[in-house]
Amino acid sequence: MPRIIDGKYVNEASKVFQEGDDFWQAGNYEAARDKYMQAIQLYEKKDDTQGEAFALSRLGELELSLGNFESAEKALSEAAGVIQYADFAQNTYGEVLIKLGKLENEKGNKQKSWDYFRQAKDVLSAIDNKNLLGEVYDQMAFVYLSEGKNNEALKSYKTAAKLFEQDGISLKEASVLRAIARIEMKNCNYDAAHDVLEKCRDLYRENGDLLGEASALSAIGCLRYIIRDIEKARKALMKAVYLYGKATHHYAEAESLLYLARVEAIDRERGDFERAKAHYKRSIDLFDFLGNDTMKKAVLEEYNNFLNRCMG
Repeated sequence: MPRIIDGKYVNEASKVFQEGDDFWQAGNYEAARDKYMQAIQLYEKKDDTQGEAFALSRLGELELSLGNFESAEKALSEAAGVIQYADFAQNTYGEVLIKLGKLENEKGNKQKSWDYFRQAKDVLSAIDNKNLLGEVYDQMAFVYLSEGKNNEALKSYKTAAKLFEQDGISLKEASVLRAIARIEMKNCNYDAAHDVLEKCRDLYRENGDLLGEASALSAIGCLRYIIRDIEKARKALMKAVYLYGKATHHYAEAESLLYLARVEAIDRERGDFERAKAHYKRSIDLFDFLGNDTMKKAVLEEYNNFLNRCMG
């Protein structure tokens, strides 16, 4: 359902739909809801079933984001009903089924969630939509994690990563790889986690995503610290701090400074206590700047414990 061609709105319904997106992005949820409902009516008048379903789906997504489960279910169910048997709109139908699965999972209805994801798999496999099929496996992995089934989640994430890679959706692939690395680290499979994180970092860098690259570097630094590869931990975390600072993500910068301080505080032979003090202080200052008293107090306490250890 194209909304804009060559920078021009296709029709009035498309224009109203876009206005809804703009209001949502601006945080004006009531206005966004009104625009989506207007768009639904306009698409219905034009007998544009895919457009109607797409607008209903977006409305359901908005309601879900606001925790309005009943309204979200109503909109998404209507969207599914409009295009369930429309051969030309199976992409949209599959996407709606994914959203219904997410909704049921958030409501705690695991079985219904699985039913929707299985339906989505069947629909999207039939039309070979690797992008949306990857999203199904990504969501399934999330549900597996909520059920404590880490091995099943890992398999599902790996399938999602492979599908995103095949379809050239590198940012989605990177996000899933980050999730894979978390599970591998939890399972103490540090070599596997490191390889995945390096690929993740490369993908974020290729896309110019500073925050994504910084997140991967921070994870690599923490992993290297766990296995006591201090030099590489220091190198990765210093790069992460730099990138977070460049992107003005002060919370993540403060957090990475804390990790870097721990690396330098390891011991006098491998670390650098003066650098550790500087990193702790900078982390405390940033959390103070952000008004995060909880983290400021926690880091200050850790810093004082470090100073006492130094003097001891």
